[in-house]
Amino acid sequence: MARVIVVGSINQDITVTVDRFPDPGETLSGTSLSYGLGGKGANQAAAAARSGVPVVFVGAVGSDLSGPRLRADLASHGVDVTHLREVDGPTGTALITVSASGENTIILDAGANRAVSIEAATASLTPAPSDVVVLQAEIPEDANAAAARWARSFGAQVLLNLAPARPTAPDLLSSVDILVVNETEAGLTLGMPAPATATEAIGTARALRGLGPQHVMVTLGADGAAWASGSQAGHHRAVALGEAVDTTGAGDACVGALAAAIALGMSFDEAVTAGMRAGSTAVLAPGAASSYVALPRLTRS
Repeated sequence: MARVIVVGSINQDITVTVDRFPDPGETLSGTSLSYGLGGKGANQAAAAARSGVPVVFVGAVGSDLSGPRLRADLASHGVDVTHLREVDGPTGTALITVSASGENTIILDAGANRAVSIEAATASLTPAPSDVVVLQAEIPEDANAAAARWARSFGAQVLLNLAPARPTAPDLLSSVDILVVNETEAGLTLGMPAPATATEAIGTARALRGLGPQHVMVTLGADGAAWASGSQAGHHRAVALGEAVDTTGAGDACVGALAAAIALGMSFDEAVTAGMRAGSTAVLAPGAASSYVALPRLTRS
């Protein structure tokens, strides 16, 4: 069976909820505090596993107390953590503030994610042509480039979630099969304003295809997503499942389910739909990976 192999970040999420975000220089009292599994890589791995495909995670935790706890948390989602190694120093950490409306702000410290590499994993982990290797921008670009070359050498598909947005070498973009960005990241990648409408977003997705990826998804939050694949392109409206409780990790749920759908043989159009439904499901509960328990399991097309 095809797998999703995630090479990426894993963080200790520290989340505080507030009635509203503070103004500069203002101190507010929080209404609750929680600790949980996070990091785009770990979140996407958990979402893919919850979507019903075998998932392998390649990453790094620190030598602090958070490392063993996060390893166990990620494994509890059904993810193979054999290639999650420990390095000296702190584990990656995300400081998250969630408002009463469900919106969030996030401050990241990369910690052990700066040391992510596929070098050790390649000795015993070999992608199959049917596998999907998932990358994000919370690990060093040279690690992503090496992982993309490794995946392509075995014929596996490469999915890059270019988040958070950063300058990216053209060689990496041209070696990616699937690119996923939000509207802001899309604009920054192209060096132009973010698309303001669904029609503009479709054009943006087509323009991003011109950088090399065969398939592009541009997420638009409550406005759904635009996509381009080969000669086809389109826009899907958002899936409304209920009132948003916490948007943290919704984008990662979308990416993980998208990767799972592709591994299961779905068309890109179908995979975009699966990703959007996963993202809409994730906002119904607090937390990132902890909200993925209710994600719908996908079946082979």
